[in-house]
Amino acid sequence: MGHRVTIAVPDSLFERLQPVKQRFNISAICQEALEMAILHEELEIQAITDHNLLERLQAEKKILLKKVRQEGLELGIRSSSKLSYQDFLHFERVMPMAEAFDEEVLDYLWTFLDRKQYPEQARLQDRDFAYLLEVDPQSRVAFAQGWLEGVLTIWENLKAHVEKSQ
Repeated sequence: MGHRVTIAVPDSLFERLQPVKQRFNISAICQEALEMAILHEELEIQAITDHNLLERLQAEKKILLKKVRQEGLELGIRSSSKLSYQDFLHFERVMPMAEAFDEEVLDYLWTFLDRKQYPEQARLQDRDFAYLLEVDPQSRVAFAQGWLEGVLTIWENLKAHVEKSQ
């Protein structure tokens, strides 16, 4: 047995309905539309609350951010050859603040590498990261943090030798 539901429609829609209402079953149309709307909402709720999906997406995000950071680290290592002694000392002082970087840090990094004349085409080994760095603030931060880590990895290997030579 069905239940009655009353719906309200705007006056303009009601007027348009009058000449054609005999051509279709208004109740069936409303039932179908309601069924589709409910199904849509149920699927959204299920997708959002599906812990497997949530856990999988969180794991994928974590892996992707690690890859982005690794890409930054590799660029830091490659681009270290363009850095001066003063640059290394500066980045050594900056490292404690790396956790507080914001998404604008990547713009500063690109500007810095431009000043050092580090070729733009040599910056990203995986071109897919270029899009990711454009759209995801967390990726920009992770990339820059990785770059700094790569630079300081080289510095730590060279620092003792540079200091001995004085």
